[in-house]
Amino acid sequence: MVRWWRRRRGQGEPERPDVGSDQSSAGAPVIREAERRRLARLLRRREELRYDLALAEEAQQPENRWTERLRELDAAIAELERQLATLDVPSGRDPEPPLPPVPVEVTVDAASEPATVTLRIAGQVLRWVEEVDWAERGHQLAPARLRRTAGDPAEVLQAAGYRAPSSALMETLEASLDLIAADALAAARRERIWTPVALADLAHPCEQCGGWRDVRGRCPTCTARDWQRQQLLLERNRLRQERDEVFRDWQRARDRLPVIQRQLAEVEADILQLETKGVQPSDEG
Repeated sequence: MVRWWRRRRGQGEPERPDVGSDQSSAGAPVIREAERRRLARLLRRREELRYDLALAEEAQQPENRWTERLRELDAAIAELERQLATLDVPSGRDPEPPLPPVPVEVTVDAASEPATVTLRIAGQVLRWVEEVDWAERGHQLAPARLRRTAGDPAEVLQAAGYRAPSSALMETLEASLDLIAADALAAARRERIWTPVALADLAHPCEQCGGWRDVRGRCPTCTARDWQRQQLLLERNRLRQERDEVFRDWQRARDRLPVIQRQLAEVEADILQLETKGVQPSDEG
């Protein structure tokens, strides 16, 4: 039994290949997986640098994508400047005649339910009634507001001897009448002294645009024009900022040309070294 074990031991076992050796059986260099992944990364990096190089070379040309965008932005800014200048030009229309100074008689019944406000102008009567919105449990849900239930502002102007009023005048007059009614009711409840007003105070010509100002001196045309001017200024500032960013990007592309050329040469040298060794790119790189 012992002799058999010694005989089997003496025969020896086949030699195992040295997995740590850098040379294969044929003497070719061993290609590791890390080299394959590195080659794949270098190939992707080369494509990125080639794209950057094309942009940098385009930036050296007198006509490129940046100069084209700059011309578009300059044209848009010039158009905004033209629109802003147009807003400051007077309308050129002849102003309408002012309203006659006909007194406005105000009567407020704040104790009644609902409260009422009555205006008498040139023999015409206009009446407002307070409307209150109540919740289901009896609590006031929204602030009360006045609603005109009688009278026509157009008939008031006719009775005052004002002929052919414009639509802008009618809109301003109706808004001023509503404001006067609300102010009169608030003054009666707070026991404030009411300042008498006349028909001419409810709408007077605007010196800037030739339109009409309401009883509080507000002109709808000027308000709309100011809002439009603000929007144009915001858009002009945005385009100017974009123009500056495009110009800076153009300059960066021009300045990066030698850097990109050097980086591309280094990457191509590394790729050539690996391909000379026989390395193929890995799909997992």
